[in-house]
Amino acid sequence: MISANIDQLIESYDVQDDPVLQEYFRPIEDRLWQQIENYGAGINHYGDTLAKHLVRTSAIGRQFLTAELGFSDHAGRNFYDANLFQDLGKTHPSYDINIWSLPHRPTEEERLEKKKHPLHGTEMIDEAIKDCPQELKDHPHIKVIKAIQLYHHEKINGEGLNGLKGDDLGKVIKAICIIDAFDGDMIHRPHQLELRDQEAALARLKTGKKYEDAFDPS
Repeated sequence: MISANIDQLIESYDVQDDPVLQEYFRPIEDRLWQQIENYGAGINHYGDTLAKHLVRTSAIGRQFLTAELGFSDHAGRNFYDANLFQDLGKTHPSYDINIWSLPHRPTEEERLEKKKHPLHGTEMIDEAIKDCPQELKDHPHIKVIKAIQLYHHEKINGEGLNGLKGDDLGKVIKAICIIDAFDGDMIHRPHQLELRDQEAALARLKTGKKYEDAFDPS
């Protein structure tokens, strides 16, 4: 089981000059990012929406970790690179690509299917590195990527995807859960009448029924 508390792990290396990552993971990383960007090309271009969401949440998270939570600059860099693959599982071949831009509110069956994307993401990382040396498979960056993938929808009240509560989560995961929800609520879905602005998204995080007791107010 991948730990949901990666606060110390994310400080233990630097993606900028780590030799194992530079030699083995950079080519894989580039290929996976292209897969995200090109997802839905010629159909609904969902990859464009997805890539922009991941870049925004990575940048916000990096800034928040270093400026507000006291993490080092290299931990911020590690977060940025890892979070880019937060939603890799949405590109899993088992999905009908249109499930991410439905013209209606998702049915319960569709909602349950969409909730599988964090686990699909870790499966796709494992598949991508299956022929790589063990030193990459055991690298802390791979563990950080998988942790962000698995736990970015947790709620401190235990009603998230994996049922983890506040004490089970570290600062990094608590932060990305809020950032992801905030940014996601400002992405316009076809079934929505209008696009939410920052004020409306913040109000929904604080008082909306969907997020009641979901996040750490501190």
